[in-house]
Amino acid sequence: MGRSKPKKTKRKTLFISIIVILLLISSGIAYTVLNTTHTNSSAVKPKKTSSLNGIVASSSVAIAPADVTEDTGEAGWVKVKSKKKLDKFTDLSVQGVTIYRANNPKVLKTATAQIPGTFMMSDIVAKYPDSLILNTSGFDMNSGQIVGFQVNNGQLFSNWSNTAYGSAAFIINKDGSAKGYDLSTPADDILKKGAQQSYGFGSILIKDGAVLPNDGSVNWMIHSYIGNDADNNIYLIISDTSVGYDGTMAAIANLNLQNLVVLDGGGSSQMSLNGQTIFASQDGRPVADFIVLR
Repeated sequence: MGRSKPKKTKRKTLFISIIVILLLISSGIAYTVLNTTHTNSSAVKPKKTSSLNGIVASSSVAIAPADVTEDTGEAGWVKVKSKKKLDKFTDLSVQGVTIYRANNPKVLKTATAQIPGTFMMSDIVAKYPDSLILNTSGFDMNSGQIVGFQVNNGQLFSNWSNTAYGSAAFIINKDGSAKGYDLSTPADDILKKGAQQSYGFGSILIKDGAVLPNDGSVNWMIHSYIGNDADNNIYLIISDTSVGYDGTMAAIANLNLQNLVVLDGGGSSQMSLNGQTIFASQDGRPVADFIVLR
């Protein structure tokens, strides 16, 4: 009997020690939970999309009505005014990203109606041989109807719509200035500010000099882009397969771009200069809209 008491005391001491340790652990967990600041990181993480073209559907926005013209007539030229005189066309390409800068160019948009027909690059080159040419706005490959916000000759022929496509547009104004817009700006407001031509399909990556949050619309596929810098030079850009958002933004980081809009991509992406192919369509695709600079 004399030996059983120490055993009981030891068990009691061990039990008390375990209780104390558990209480300390519980207190630590409670303190951590109560003092942790929870943040919503959805604003900085790119949205995920399973869409093959990588375009993320825009949030629903009330679209202001506007009068739409069925056909805007024969495509006309707009003179872009750059602040400094440089070479007309400059190749600034880096590995995986084709970049051409145009200084003080005259610019023409080929599409003048919602169903303008589709054309091969060779068709446009034959008509405008001494030019820098890039595919631009997206279109329905079955109907040939162009999508997104579309202006030519200062007339609206397709208004904004709440779809996965055409949530942004690159605008060239009558006075030769350029600016990026998204669908939150009514068509009539854009037209009142002098819009003569518009180009768009995907989202806007840079607006008024600010890089916008990555929305996931630039994926591993080929993408075309149009933008302008602080001196109002125009940039035509194609990022190749697997370059993605990070690679594209790194390639243009030192260009001081003020606006950058995603255009049609994949097999539609193609560029030529003075009749020579700079970037060929992967599948020899005819498209509905080109920008021509000379």
